[in-house]
Amino acid sequence: MRWCLSSCMALVLANACLRAADETEEQLKTIVKAARIGNQEALTLLKDMPAAKLTGDAVLSIVGDKKVGTGMNLRLAEIVAAWPAGEGRKALADWLVKHSSCSDDELMFFAGIGLLEARTFFWNMLTQVKGPLSALRDPERVALAAKALGAFPDNPEIVVTRVATMLDPACAHVMRACAAEALGGMRNVKAVEALLPQLGDDAIGDIAQCALYRLTGQGFATDVDKWKAWLVEQGANIPWKKLTRTDYANYLKTQKLLKPLDDPAMNNMGSFYGMEFKAKGALFILDVSGSMTQDDRIGRLKAQMGNLLTAMQNMPEKLRYGIITFGENIDSCFSARGIETNTEKNHKQAERFIERIQADGGTPMCEALTHALTKMLPDGNLDAIYFLSDGAPSDGTPQYVLELATRIHTKFQTRIHTISIGEEPAQNLDQLSLLNQIANACGGTFTIPP
Repeated sequence: MRWCLSSCMALVLANACLRAADETEEQLKTIVKAARIGNQEALTLLKDMPAAKLTGDAVLSIVGDKKVGTGMNLRLAEIVAAWPAGEGRKALADWLVKHSSCSDDELMFFAGIGLLEARTFFWNMLTQVKGPLSALRDPERVALAAKALGAFPDNPEIVVTRVATMLDPACAHVMRACAAEALGGMRNVKAVEALLPQLGDDAIGDIAQCALYRLTGQGFATDVDKWKAWLVEQGANIPWKKLTRTDYANYLKTQKLLKPLDDPAMNNMGSFYGMEFKAKGALFILDVSGSMTQDDRIGRLKAQMGNLLTAMQNMPEKLRYGIITFGENIDSCFSARGIETNTEKNHKQAERFIERIQADGGTPMCEALTHALTKMLPDGNLDAIYFLSDGAPSDGTPQYVLELATRIHTKFQTRIHTISIGEEPAQNLDQLSLLNQIANACGGTFTIPP
């Protein structure tokens, strides 16, 4: 009798487990379908689901789907990074080891989830590089490997030193940016020492400052002498922190409240609509649609670009830049890949290009960003984009525009600053405009000129 009762209970439990597994499988199918149509909210359900192999397989099907956008994969990486150790993360690690030639999107996902089991995989990617890092033809994948290693604070010194070599100014911007960010997660004095010379760098200086704050909680900004004095004072007992980029952003907001900065003057020739111009390689993407005739917006744009071009004559000749306009057509200031050095010859060509601008046509934001993504950024080595518009996209949805911008920033680590003409300031965070969302998602600054 006792044996029969135990058998019945075991059978009941087994049936309950089977029903639970079936329900989980159906729920995962629903999540995958939702992800494929761009519903990011559905991904939140993965937070509360058991990190089992079945869940890991569902995640892989989302990441490997070409219809799923970059923003979706980034959000998915945030969720999976918080999973505890278990069968789900093991399934992901096993898959990565067997698919070392995975797509860039798949590698980007794995670089963002802090997968301990994949640590050796990413380290091998760095050690297998032959020849100088500055000569790499496909720097994006190596950059992702460095970024992935930044998730492990106890990296040995050999890893820290190898990642630090990627800060070399001769390396591609995407490598330098990812290396600086990665060092911000490595609790080693060599990481701090490698970051200090980068604090004043026009391309990665802001990333280096953020990395140092994340490591130490100190806000000495670009004051190298203060950083060095602090290191000497701490000696071998540095009180390491594990802060995030959000922590750093909140710190900057606090500092701004304590020490308000004067608003940059609109007529500052070294700025663009009051926004500081700081870059080693920059691309201006300018809206010249028909609506830019309103209130002589096109005339103001010409004046702003003219002033900045004049100021750029006093900047280094090795500064590289390009200008494209979108309206009736997509036009580029320079031929070929559209990026040139800051020479007198190119300066005159840029002045003539700006003078010839005419406002006409719609607002093809998607076409403009796609042009930049496919024809200018792959070989452009750009660290900043200044994107100006006065309207909504005429050739796609705002969601698709944001997806393109996010893809640019994620793949090339290019900051996207946005200038919105004629926009009313948002009343709350739920009403952020498209250009505001782009700047927030892409490491840039958003401004509405007065």
